[in-house]
Amino acid sequence: MKRNQFQIQADKKNLLLTAEQLVFYKQSKVLEATDKNGSYYYLIFYKNDFINGIKRNQIKINSHIHHAFTKGIHFDGDHPIARKLLQNQKTFHLISINQLYKSIQKSYSKLETALLLSYFDSFTKTGSIQKLFKRTFYEYRRNGQNFIAYQLLKTYSNTHHETKFIHNMMNDLQLQNYKALYQDIEKVYEKDPIYFEASASDQSYKGKYSELLYQLYQEQNRTLDELAIRTVRLNRKFSKSNFDAILSILNDFQLEDQIQYLQQIKQNTDVTEHVMKLLVASERANDIAKFIMATDYIPSGDQMELVTKSFEDADANVISSYFDESAQRLLQLSEKNAVLLEKLVTPFVSAFLQDYELRNILEWLKPFRTAGVSLPIERKLLKMKAMTDDPDQQFALGEMYVQFDQLEKSIDCFKWEMELHPEDRNPVTYLSKIYQQLGDKDEASAYQQLLIQMSR
Repeated sequence: MKRNQFQIQADKKNLLLTAEQLVFYKQSKVLEATDKNGSYYYLIFYKNDFINGIKRNQIKINSHIHHAFTKGIHFDGDHPIARKLLQNQKTFHLISINQLYKSIQKSYSKLETALLLSYFDSFTKTGSIQKLFKRTFYEYRRNGQNFIAYQLLKTYSNTHHETKFIHNMMNDLQLQNYKALYQDIEKVYEKDPIYFEASASDQSYKGKYSELLYQLYQEQNRTLDELAIRTVRLNRKFSKSNFDAILSILNDFQLEDQIQYLQQIKQNTDVTEHVMKLLVASERANDIAKFIMATDYIPSGDQMELVTKSFEDADANVISSYFDESAQRLLQLSEKNAVLLEKLVTPFVSAFLQDYELRNILEWLKPFRTAGVSLPIERKLLKMKAMTDDPDQQFALGEMYVQFDQLEKSIDCFKWEMELHPEDRNPVTYLSKIYQQLGDKDEASAYQQLLIQMSR
């Protein structure tokens, strides 16, 4: 199962879904996912809680989900934030809208029940959500709960465009006293956090709104919501305090996810230095090699030893993928130090030998000559090139291929040497060892038996 895949239960069946994208919008999160047949599912969260999911290949214009995807904060389904959301949930049990209505009333207030049902307005009968809000409003009024009734109106107006009903009710004389409160965001934050959060998202998380939002999320233990807002702000403008807060949140993520998150945000010196710090801790050769080749980061003296080893340990196909741009980058990393450059270049040459001709690799080495750096490895390659068409030099060429870990190419050389000198044990010994190293026990055993026969 891939890291962005998860299981749900729907209609008494277990299904495997793939997360495609995650959107943060006001108090909600909407996770779009697909099944193996390409059908779409929309899983909706309220704050930290999974509420329900619906299978649907179309959504209504101007519905909550439509607004979420047009106005919300987007992350790919494989983003660390999306994966963290999935990890935090134990089960995803999809139920009908009628079952949902009965279920959420047990855990949420009438105001939140109406709000939560509005998240599913793309899947409900037209007008049913408006009726629910009206019915709830009049119930609060009958019970003398005027402030909560006014809160409901504000919530509804933020969820949908203001209607004539909303306009008339807000101008009701019994509710007029509450208007002044909503002019002060700190009072709104204190008295009506639901409306505060919804309206703050319309302010692009600026100034005082963002600071109060962070406070709200911390009070409600909603670290993913805080991280989403901070990510938006960091990508707009770097702030050391914001970055430090992000790193504090990321401490709860797996190391691999921390690295992936930081590599996907807008880069600067602070970010790249922290990525390198995490990569050093991970000791993952492929990731370190990719990071060094894809950025302008210059490792410290202590880090350079690890970088060199990472190039040596990285998969050949990873190193080989940087054929076109790697020469100039290695010059930059070595600062034209010939000894260090030789160490850096060697694993690249070994990887290139798998996919490129010797003449192409010698051409790749040209920038080093132009920079005035003479490398022993270039002289070795020139010697190999001269041996290639010389039948009498195939054994020596095979040994050189072994030095570069090009075992398949060395096999051809040693077999050719066997044909020319069938009495020579040396190429047979090499072939037995090479096949053993490649995991081909039958071939290794065959050449071992040949050695025994040659000894008689």
